[in-house]
Amino acid sequence: MTTEERRKWIEEYKKYPTGNVSDAMDSLGIRRGAVLGVSRLNADQPKAAGFALTIRQMRRKTAWDGKNLAKQAGIIDRDTQEGDLLVIDMGGIRDVSTGGAMLALRAQMRGVTGELTNGCLRDADEIGELGFPVYCAGTIPVKSGMDIETIGVNVPVMVGGVQICPGDLILMDSTGAVCVPADWLAEVLEAAERIHRKEDRMEAFIRKGHSVLEARDLTA
Repeated sequence: MTTEERRKWIEEYKKYPTGNVSDAMDSLGIRRGAVLGVSRLNADQPKAAGFALTIRQMRRKTAWDGKNLAKQAGIIDRDTQEGDLLVIDMGGIRDVSTGGAMLALRAQMRGVTGELTNGCLRDADEIGELGFPVYCAGTIPVKSGMDIETIGVNVPVMVGGVQICPGDLILMDSTGAVCVPADWLAEVLEAAERIHRKEDRMEAFIRKGHSVLEARDLTA
């Protein structure tokens, strides 16, 4: 997929709330992609969409020997491209962070659109000032270098009960984060557009005094 094609998909998906996209997946019989157990790092962060670049991490097998095995910085420098969204699977580890403001800044400068992780981050205020959208499991000031190693890059990961594969589209807004499988981008977008148009019509009827059930019948 070219950079221009990626930009187009991202902008099209950002037109719709995650609720419309989730409903679209339901309507198509696709397994739900809503990611559980994560929340916005900052209340005012912008909406984001991007293509998953996945990183899988675990607690390091060896004692600290002065060598950082987490490797997030190198992955961001080497492997990211415009339109990526970092997806980091920490496997439930929450006593160390998997990144902070410096990594967020570098990712942003590389064209990365945001980050989704079931781990924790630090430098929440600084990341907020960057306007870099993040959904995560929490925050903690402890760095990862002494405790974590990266065991996979661009491999399938599990985040919040959802299997996320490299190239899947992630959409994040103030409601939550949802993953759309790469093979279903067109169908889900078309269904989300249809659902959004119907909801606009329903809203118009409700504002005229109709009940939700009446509005639903009138737009069926």
